[in-house]
Amino acid sequence: MKSKSAILVVLLSVLLLTSLFAGCIDGDMPDLNNSTGNTTENITPPVENETNNTTQTPPSENVSEKEQISIAAFNIQIFGQSKAAKDDVMDVLVKTIRRYDVVGVQEIRDSSGTSLPKLVEMINNGTDENGKPYNYDYVVSDRLGRSSSKEQYAYIYDANSVFVASEPLVYPEPDGTDPFEREPYMVTFRTHAGDFDALFVLIHTKPDDAKNEIDELDSVVQYAKTIYKDQENYVVMGDFNADGSYFNEKGDSALKSDEYVWIIGNDEVTTTKSKNTYDRIVITKSLEKYFTNTSGVFNYTAEYNLTAEETYAVSDHYPIYADFWTVAANWFAGLFKHMQTENVF
Repeated sequence: MKSKSAILVVLLSVLLLTSLFAGCIDGDMPDLNNSTGNTTENITPPVENETNNTTQTPPSENVSEKEQISIAAFNIQIFGQSKAAKDDVMDVLVKTIRRYDVVGVQEIRDSSGTSLPKLVEMINNGTDENGKPYNYDYVVSDRLGRSSSKEQYAYIYDANSVFVASEPLVYPEPDGTDPFEREPYMVTFRTHAGDFDALFVLIHTKPDDAKNEIDELDSVVQYAKTIYKDQENYVVMGDFNADGSYFNEKGDSALKSDEYVWIIGNDEVTTTKSKNTYDRIVITKSLEKYFTNTSGVFNYTAEYNLTAEETYAVSDHYPIYADFWTVAANWFAGLFKHMQTENVF
């Protein structure tokens, strides 16, 4: 018992000294007395959402002080008035989205613009397990696409956990180029608690052009760095179509440089009708200090005991997710709890 305790003390001491030393070198460690380690001075404050003509929902008195947030990407296959009229489908979507603080939704096809507001209204109808009212809001892109079949992106987010910290922006493709079927949609989210702050890039690639579009996502990040000069944290997520005949998941890509970390593994199944890993979350290495090492695919078929027919009515994709600390230093607390679980003491 004494030897095990001694080993623990040595291990924790080494880890603590290593983290402090690294913080002194690269400045990545946040100031725990003033949690502004990754603020982005050049990012604009919360703004009016011009697309849905509403101001951003302010946090209620129930602002979250939780240590972690969970983000997700969800291709809700052909989400429009027809799907929004199905109560059982909407019930699954509502319960699923409530699990997360930020959800990047793809494949909204609704020229009436009524389905997304209806979904968010249903999400906010009720209270959570602590009796607190839900307080979700959204930002939504213009209708995008080269063909007549236009799609929109949206971010649905818990306004008690995070707020929009930059003007939502559809990536402006350079003159004379057209790399994306649907240009990525970008916005910065910042947590009320802690100092988590990242610019999100949401994408739904054209399957036949998946390789080229995935490579071009690096160009989107590099462009964003010229606009948000102090922002170092990026999350690129969505339906990449990054598997099967569309993309060699073991091959090279500009989005696989040393700058990026793919946190949805090739063995995950993100589709409901096949065994492919189309959907991905990719982060810049600067965000690793916030990543809890918890990520995966939410299988709503199993969670809600759905039949195959009921599953397909929801989507041909499952949502993917990843959890992050709101303060980077909390990875140490997480390690300590893990050691307790493993009976290291």
